Amino acid sequence: QFLLMTLALCLWHTAMPPSMFATPPLQY
Repeated sequence: QFLLMTLALCLWHTAMPPSMFATPPLQY
């Protein structure tokens, strides 16, 4: 399930810039 979360975050980042995140991932 963790892998699905990571994949979802990757796709989300591809679609939107990091500035639009309320809670940015650890990469940012």
